[in-house]
Amino acid sequence: MRSHNRLGTVARMTQLINFLPTNLMSVSRNTSVIVLTTLVSFSACISTSHAQQTKPDHSESNAAGDDVVPMAEWLEFRKARYVTRPILLHLLNGHERAVLMPEPIRLLDEEQSLPGCAVAIDHDVIGFFPTRTFPRKPIKFLGLDSGTVYELRVRASPDGMQQPLQITR
Repeated sequence: MRSHNRLGTVARMTQLINFLPTNLMSVSRNTSVIVLTTLVSFSACISTSHAQQTKPDHSESNAAGDDVVPMAEWLEFRKARYVTRPILLHLLNGHERAVLMPEPIRLLDEEQSLPGCAVAIDHDVIGFFPTRTFPRKPIKFLGLDSGTVYELRVRASPDGMQQPLQITR
């Protein structure tokens, strides 16, 4: 309902803007400035209102509980190629980060863990949920199709990244 009202308001503004150029000559210069200032102010109010309505909803739970912000939608992934050297991964404290692997994986050793960071695996996607800063630590995964051992060296800090990573071979 609100977006319908906003669209109606925008349509009325468009009509007024279309009206202005043909009729500005018949009104005083001060009136023209007042009308244009009002339009700009009104447009800014609509933009602010829309931005407040489109803030992400972090109410959904995730693997780490409520302390980690779910990953936002991204247009593109960062990319890294896995040959034999470990891939470095820098996580942003308090924000989920996904890593897309080239094949389905599992933890090489179930005893592996990262301090203050939950790790969730779904087929070929790893979700990291860091709640605090920790120094670089290795974690290894086994590729279920190829038997490849993938090593990531993971750390978390307030300067980390949230953009998802796609690993290829």
